[in-house]
Amino acid sequence: MVINELLAPAQPITWLPWAVQYFFLIGLAYGALWFGAADLWRKEQDPRLQTLAAVLMVAAGLVAPIALTADLHQPARAWHFYAQTRFGSVMWYGAYLLPLFSLLSMLLGWLLLRPALARRGAEGDKIGRLARLLCLGSWSGRVWQRPLSLLAAVSGLSIALYTGLETMAVAARPLWHTPWLPWLLTLSAVLGAQSALLLLNRLLAGWRALTESTLLRQSGWTLSLLALSLLGWALLGGASAAEAAALYRLDPSWRLAAHWLLLTLGLAGLLMLLRPRISARLSLWGLALLGLHLVWGLRWLVLIQGQLAPKYGAGVYLYEIAWGPAGVLGILGTFGLLLALLVALSELVRPSVSPAIKAPTPFAREAL
Repeated sequence: MVINELLAPAQPITWLPWAVQYFFLIGLAYGALWFGAADLWRKEQDPRLQTLAAVLMVAAGLVAPIALTADLHQPARAWHFYAQTRFGSVMWYGAYLLPLFSLLSMLLGWLLLRPALARRGAEGDKIGRLARLLCLGSWSGRVWQRPLSLLAAVSGLSIALYTGLETMAVAARPLWHTPWLPWLLTLSAVLGAQSALLLLNRLLAGWRALTESTLLRQSGWTLSLLALSLLGWALLGGASAAEAAALYRLDPSWRLAAHWLLLTLGLAGLLMLLRPRISARLSLWGLALLGLHLVWGLRWLVLIQGQLAPKYGAGVYLYEIAWGPAGVLGILGTFGLLLALLVALSELVRPSVSPAIKAPTPFAREAL
């Protein structure tokens, strides 16, 4: 009897945890943008939701490209995308779509934040003066909000397609090479934005019950649709679902991550069902944190754990996350930068606590 032994030499993964951070943060950015833009077209607008969406889209939209640039391994080579044409490369298109999205989302976020900045600028402290300066005058920006929201929403859709297609385009990885992937990433990004907005509504001064109830109701539908979509992928995903099943059998780390993700999904669904019977604060914090964890975990499972299957070969690779910038430190650093920006923006748009300043000043009325 002849025994043929198949060897799969260990290969380092190409997409580092920086990619997970980018996919997660850019999803929060375009998800928040869609919510803020959609509210501008409602008959009864929610200024609180618009402010929260603007804070999230600006903060996440600034940090996400930094994570993507770090994942290039040599960030200085980013100029290569512009020095040559690659019409067959999804990433080449992304090199133009991402800066356009950053520009439009920053402009829309600034317009949505101007009313809050104007009210904050009515205070005489240093931060109030900075907020007034950021308004760039006392003109009204409402006439520009709706047209810009349409352009920004379309740009957000292009980023959602780009981030899904750049992964789906890798035909050598059956797990990624499925039309289900862009849909799952986009839908989970919407859930992540809803969860983050729920937390911001509680953490930032000016909590509004109507905003919270609306986001909770919408997140319930999004969570249900995501669960059904994951089930549809598992049943109808073809080679992608088969690859996931093989990784589940062969790789203990994949199996652990999959169990953890399913447990998170189950707990979130259970909290959603029990929400009328338990504490409102417990259900809100639980749903928001579980939602964010589910969205981030899905990206980790697909992007990092999915690279443990060799493109050409047998077996699975072993992966140990590094403690430095390419691993844990990079993850903590990105979240730390996001938190710092959220804190800074929250102070700039903080509602006034002084009764004398609650009435709009002439400057604030003009900026509204």
